[in-house]
Amino acid sequence: MKNILLLCLSCFILACMNTETVKKEPNYVLVIMAHPDDETWVSGTLAKLADRGLVIIPVYITSGDKGSDRTGSGLTGMALAKVREAEAISATKALGLFSPIFMGFADGKVKLQVQQVSEQLELLKAHYDPIMTFTFEAMGITGNQDHQAVSKIISQVFKQNLIYFSISQTRATRFTDFAKSHDLAFKIKKPVKDDEVTHIVNVTDYSDQRIKAISQYKTQFVPQLIAVFSGFTKNTPIEELIINNIETKKLFEHYIND
Repeated sequence: MKNILLLCLSCFILACMNTETVKKEPNYVLVIMAHPDDETWVSGTLAKLADRGLVIIPVYITSGDKGSDRTGSGLTGMALAKVREAEAISATKALGLFSPIFMGFADGKVKLQVQQVSEQLELLKAHYDPIMTFTFEAMGITGNQDHQAVSKIISQVFKQNLIYFSISQTRATRFTDFAKSHDLAFKIKKPVKDDEVTHIVNVTDYSDQRIKAISQYKTQFVPQLIAVFSGFTKNTPIEELIINNIETKKLFEHYIND
């Protein structure tokens, strides 16, 4: 009888320990980008993963202080950066993501700050121990130098479970044609070849969240572009990724597959 009681007590203690472990160890995913609004390229996938119970943490290397203010208010420098940070907080909240991290490095100069950026990212990696890390594919979709620099840095710092968000040539052409049909000239400068894409994610159920998120970026997207993105989102509700590692593919598919 005494042995049975001891066994029951041991099982109870182990169960409590396991419960505490689950509570203390959420599955973190880092999404590391150059500027506020960059998550737009992969917003549906991130919202979907958040729905699956992952803690998605957006990380912005810069706050976009060298960008343009398309509201007509004439914001520049740190004043613009603060507004862009507020927009990012609203946008990521709309997607169900964790509070974003703003690293505050100089916009337009990421390639000149590689060591400092890498050191800060090493600290983030050690703190969160992410199960997956998202960033731009090598050419940065738009060809932006900061996008490309961030992709290169992330590839060096996070060598495991890397996922690159991208746009295929076919999808880029469709977007350009869709925009043209709505009297907007918009070209995605650096799409990848179609056969480089390894995963196409169905984000049909997240169209409204994606539209709400991009609509927060009033300093970056004129109403006409938001309207075109909204229409294209409804018309083509997919996002494209590049995952090179087999184990990372299995891990991602475990969470994303319907």
